[in-house]
Amino acid sequence: FGAPEVMKVEQKALPTLGPGQVLVNIKAAGVNPSDTYIRLGPEGPYAATPHLLPKLPFTPGKTGAGVVVSLGESVASVKVGDRVYVHAALTGTYASHAVCDAETLEILPAAVSYAQGATLGVAGSTAYYALCQRGGLRDPLLAPPGAEKEACNILVHGASGSVGLAAVQLARAITTGTVAGTAGTDQGGAAASAAGAAVVANHRSESYVDDLRKAVPGGFDLILEMFGHVNLPTDLALASKRGKICIIGSRSQTVPVNPRHFMNVEAEVRGVFLPQATAEDRKTIARGLRMHLENGTLKPVIGQEMPLADAARAHKEVMAPSSGGAAGSIVLIPDDQDD
Repeated sequence: FGAPEVMKVEQKALPTLGPGQVLVNIKAAGVNPSDTYIRLGPEGPYAATPHLLPKLPFTPGKTGAGVVVSLGESVASVKVGDRVYVHAALTGTYASHAVCDAETLEILPAAVSYAQGATLGVAGSTAYYALCQRGGLRDPLLAPPGAEKEACNILVHGASGSVGLAAVQLARAITTGTVAGTAGTDQGGAAASAAGAAVVANHRSESYVDDLRKAVPGGFDLILEMFGHVNLPTDLALASKRGKICIIGSRSQTVPVNPRHFMNVEAEVRGVFLPQATAEDRKTIARGLRMHLENGTLKPVIGQEMPLADAARAHKEVMAPSSGGAAGSIVLIPDDQDD
């Protein structure tokens, strides 16, 4: 545990598969902020729950995409040669191969690259979970035939990251309302606009709250918040009557909020934590993502691809982009790329 430089590329034997397990040749591994929290060990966010940390040595990474190369007993949901993505690998995806429970694998549509697939286990799934299960939107692709889209004004507060860009794309496909996004740079704003945001505001601008109010005078029915410890009071000021605020990201710190701001518009604040999703939630997320991938309304945005040996740099970039305006997901590409 420790700084990014504690991660080293080494060789190890492939483990024997148990019942219900699958060996996947990883073609791309997703890099997520949660990976960095685990790497920090007991000195990081897991300080109060060190029993949840993996035993050393361990291979980081829970998400990725690749090809099924072998099956344990009683696996019927996938077959050797299938292109898949994984949302909770058992042995870590920062590797050429990873052991996964079959139930954590989903088929990767042919038109979706491995790099894009590596983003689906966390970024794509979190965006969908926040919009539909926690935000309460009805996905028309999963609704009965003839069902109309809901007219819901949505703000993605922090739209240039991996979750934010996926959320903008999905929101644009799910609702007929206005989809707005914020970013801190021109590059991020351009990415949010390209993803489908009709309104883009720079949240470093002193006028951005007024700009959003002018664009959507009635307020936002659903706000997806990536930086809750900073933005929650602002979200309450931007919410519509009985609007929902779904907190996807926040540091662990106290936020000064006037309770009357909840009362005045009867706003709701909901947490979004993907590991709390039920098995049924997961099935719905996977089905929804697959349909949006297949019809082209979801196209994961890759900000950077790096070789596996650059995992330390990837961990620095995912938390503090050196360019100051990087947009999209970061993925690691193992050296072994033979199908």
